[in-house]
Amino acid sequence: MKKLLLSIAMILSFVVSASADVTRSIGVTGFVTTIDSSGHEDVDNDGTKDTTKSFSNDIAFGSVFAEASRSLGNGAVITAGIDLIPMSAEFDSRSVTQSSMKDSATTTTGTNKGTVEVDQHVTLYIQPGFDAGNGITVFGTLGYVTADVDSKIESISSTNKTVSESLDGTKMGLGVKGEFGDDMFFKFEYAETDYDTISVTTTNDTKVSADIDSKGFGLSIGKSF
Repeated sequence: MKKLLLSIAMILSFVVSASADVTRSIGVTGFVTTIDSSGHEDVDNDGTKDTTKSFSNDIAFGSVFAEASRSLGNGAVITAGIDLIPMSAEFDSRSVTQSSMKDSATTTTGTNKGTVEVDQHVTLYIQPGFDAGNGITVFGTLGYVTADVDSKIESISSTNKTVSESLDGTKMGLGVKGEFGDDMFFKFEYAETDYDTISVTTTNDTKVSADIDSKGFGLSIGKSF
């Protein structure tokens, strides 16, 4: 992950450096995505998955971005930028009713609940592309994603707990860019983001983990300068 971040930072520095052939842009993006989450509970924190559940959830959100593009010749172009979701949001929330046996003599029935709230979701990205003609550019996306996360766990086999941590991930996508109007453009993109696993250990050594991935479509409108 650190090598990816360093590579994107180096390309970003190259693209945005002062030069006459650099085009700078700002814009907004609307995204509709499916959040796939797989969670499990390890009651004794001994490496055994006592409970495992998988879920999918559809959400929509908006973001703002700033980017710079540089021509590489022969129709090739490289774009680098930063995208920010400017508000906090409940990324995923799940409840599961189950029976938990902490030992051979004690069985508890109730509802487990996990909520992930995300703030300051930032993506640093590069988009290599090529001119397909008629003002259309086809591009790929490679990005490093980071966000502040509050993980709230309510478990029938342990005390409740809230943990604040950093959530990192890798974004990959494919899209098209078109020009219209006075230095305006649009982008349509399909992208997938693979986030790191989130883990929370409660006061009685119950470890709750969640693996979160997302995939969806985004539409951007921007203006170049």
